[in-house]
Amino acid sequence: MRAFIILILLCWVSPLWAAPNLGVYIDVEGVRVYQDHEKANTWYLSPATPVVSEDKEKGPDFGLEIYRYLGSKGTGDQNLFRVRGIFQVNIERETRAKLNSLIRKKLKNRKITNLKLRSMPVSEARIRLLFGDQSQTWSQGSRWGQRSLMLPLDIHMAELLWEAVSAGQTQVSLVVEETLDGVRQADEEWQEDKTATTWTLPLPLDMEKWPAKFRRTDIGGRMVRGYTGLDIFCFDFAENLDETLYAKVVEVAIPLPGRDLVKEVTFRASGDCRTRIEFELSKDLDRPYRFRVTRVFNDGRKETGPWLEKSGNTLLDVTDYREAESESEEEPAPAEG
Repeated sequence: MRAFIILILLCWVSPLWAAPNLGVYIDVEGVRVYQDHEKANTWYLSPATPVVSEDKEKGPDFGLEIYRYLGSKGTGDQNLFRVRGIFQVNIERETRAKLNSLIRKKLKNRKITNLKLRSMPVSEARIRLLFGDQSQTWSQGSRWGQRSLMLPLDIHMAELLWEAVSAGQTQVSLVVEETLDGVRQADEEWQEDKTATTWTLPLPLDMEKWPAKFRRTDIGGRMVRGYTGLDIFCFDFAENLDETLYAKVVEVAIPLPGRDLVKEVTFRASGDCRTRIEFELSKDLDRPYRFRVTRVFNDGRKETGPWLEKSGNTLLDVTDYREAESESEEEPAPAEG
């Protein structure tokens, strides 16, 4: 009995238990299927070919939004220029039932009975946005299974991409590369190994054909004195700055005689990067307002920051750029004219 328990534990901890054999595979309609290194009836489906989804109007389901903050003399930050962009595209990767049927038929022709199909283990996904000689890369661990892909764009990429689509240059592609985990046999021993699969998706970024999918917003600096609301931005989730972050709650307090008028907004991974709060009464820009941020984490913890004062513009960016900006170069100032 003791020996049996030890055997079970060894099997459980073994990294080669139920692993794809990267040296034995078949290709069916562009999908590669790998055999298990021990069980001849177990095969692993590599990720399906990604395609751009269709929206309700039967067009490609994507969107490009550029947010530009332009300072002004009236707000005391006339030399400040910030650009943030978000490119969002919905992708379908579901293996069709017809394809599964073809795979089963081809394997049965090889005299394989009691067939079992499983998903191929994936350790990393890398996504690149390409146009011309420009590119920007993002990566994430494990299989890329999300249907909606949201890619943050830095100031350089955001401006170049907007200029490209405005000029009708639609040669834009999305490259998806995934690292597949498995084993190979060498000198009669199984060794862990990896392989990669890559797809290139042309993206029809046609501004003339689908103008509603493109939006550029100039915020802040457009009012000299007085405002009735604030544009609030949070790019933590879009730029994946903290994988443990579940939500970010922002409280804004406008001082009024005898009391503070407080508004609250919440940002989540599934929500927008921008929101606007409106106040019943206008507020002079020469009087500061207060705000504080509460971070809610996946394990239920909450961290509430102190109340901070801010004045001089109608933009509040609560993104935590501490790690991202430490390695980045200073953002260039906009060209005059």
